[in-house]
Amino acid sequence: MSVTCSVHVHPLRRLAARARRLFALPDPRPITVAAVVLVAVVLAAFGAAAGSWAAARTAGALPGDAVLADLSRRACGVDAEPEVSRETSPWTASRIYVSTTLDSDWDAAQARQRYAAAGWSVSELTTVNDFAVVLYPGDRTSTYVPSRYSRFTAQSRELVVVVSGTALADDVSVYLDVWSASTHASRALGLTGAALGMISGWMLTATLARRIRPTHPAHRATVTALTTTALLVLATPTVALHSSLTRLLRPHPDSSGPTPTVHDALLRGPYWPTTPTWLLPALTITGGLLTAVTLALAAWPQPKQTTDRPATARD
Repeated sequence: MSVTCSVHVHPLRRLAARARRLFALPDPRPITVAAVVLVAVVLAAFGAAAGSWAAARTAGALPGDAVLADLSRRACGVDAEPEVSRETSPWTASRIYVSTTLDSDWDAAQARQRYAAAGWSVSELTTVNDFAVVLYPGDRTSTYVPSRYSRFTAQSRELVVVVSGTALADDVSVYLDVWSASTHASRALGLTGAALGMISGWMLTATLARRIRPTHPAHRATVTALTTTALLVLATPTVALHSSLTRLLRPHPDSSGPTPTVHDALLRGPYWPTTPTWLLPALTITGGLLTAVTLALAAWPQPKQTTDRPATARD
């Protein structure tokens, strides 16, 4: 019995000891711990972005113009040339807007039935009858005209289509809002990437700290300065990526809009309204180059620091 336990326990002990050595810090001072934690947080953000990017590859692709024309035809009930606009966002996956102007009235209930007959899962139809104010700038008069707004959601395995229409007097417009259905992999891969990034950041920084500790003070100071600069440059992208990860982890019904993403913060337009489009990509590239230089310098073999001792003469 003891031999069996020894066979199973000793490998686990060796593995635990090796893990402790990988995560152990050579210098437990607060500044060293802070540096390791900051690097782990930064790599967790970019790990979440990598997981989000991988999850986006598993989602269904948005349809082309031919499929969009068919979806519009099913919604309108007639052949009409729709207007298509594609929208990208730094916070969510892409979406497509389709609008069609009709010369006749639009029956939303029949449009819903056509989608249901084609195998789509459809929501309840919402219809609001109201009046709209029409202004005439010439004689500065206004009048009330009847208006109607109808809306329902159709969902397949890969797509979500919100069909809506407005009727204002004799003007009828039908709109489609199309995006890819969310997958369960988004949150799982985002969290997995963040966890792997945090673990990798801690292990990498601890290993490099042990490597540069016995080297010359000038070498240690150079690596420390480069690390600090890289962290400062990557601070803004890290905040944006962690904000997007928080948004991804919140409950998100499919009918409320495209799935939140993490990686699109670095690819799609300004993340904050007052920031330029190039800010996050430029900071990410610059921080990546600084990180590469820091890693190369830290890994480069350096002579160990020695202390000169005065020679003693023998009698």
